[in-house]
Formats: sequence, C-alpha cells, structure tokens
Amino acid sequence: MKSDTVVVKQDTISEIRISPSSKPAATYSVPVDDGMGNMNNWKFAVNIYETSKTFEYKVNIQYKEIRSSEIVQIPNFNILPVVAIQPGKNPMSCIIGFNDAKGTFKDYVQVSVSNDQLKFKKINNYKVRKYSTPVN
Repeated sequence: MKSDTVVVKQDTISEIRISPSSKPAATYSVPVDDGMGNMNNWKFAVNIYETSKTFEYKVNIQYKEIRSSEIVQIPNFNILPVVAIQPGKNPMSCIIGFNDAKGTFKDYVQVSVSNDQLKFKKINNYKVRKYSTPVN
C-alpha cells in the first residue's frame, strides 16, 4: 500500500506583534489652505500605526478639523509587512500600500478628500495561495 506524505512549511511570521511601536510606521501630510495664511494649521494627514496584530495597522486620518480612524489588513506573504504611503494624483490624496518580497510597492488603499469629505477606498485586492506537493 502506497501512502502520500505532504510536507507543509509552517508560517514563520507570528500573527501577534509583541511590542507594537508607538511611532507611526508611515506618514503623509500636506497643508490645507484656510484662506488666512494657514492660521488654523489645517492639514490633510495620514498616519499608520502598528497594532498588536502583525498584519493589521491602524490608520489615523485628518482633514481640516475632521478626524477618522480605519484598520488596514496587510496580506500575509510570509514576510514581515512593510507599509508605506505614496502621494496620490492630487495633493489631497495618497495611496497606502506595502512592499512585496522584492521591495516593490503594491497599491492597496486610497485615502482622499472629495467635496470636503474623507474617502477611504480599497483599490486593489491581493490573495495568498498555499500549495502542497506530494513527496514521493
């Protein structure tokens, strides 16, 4: 009788982050003109923070006096996640993403302002597939 053995490589990245940093992992900020020489110190700002979950990040967003928080789940590609923010197509927008194993930035979420409202929109989906191969 022949039996097939499947060897599955265990994930090497822990799902739990032991000591999340209190400093932002990534930031983006541009001043917002208030018509008075920016006396109000208004800005469009996005700050990303680590959480106790390795692949989850808290995103704090500010536009003028509006503040919002969102959670972003980074796909587990079995590498430590590196989040980054790149400028969007206009000054009141930016793209939250992450670097893949080769260090290439992957667009993930767009944060923008439209008609004085904050928009937080997922723009790409990424899937992780795990394969198993029979060992003879």
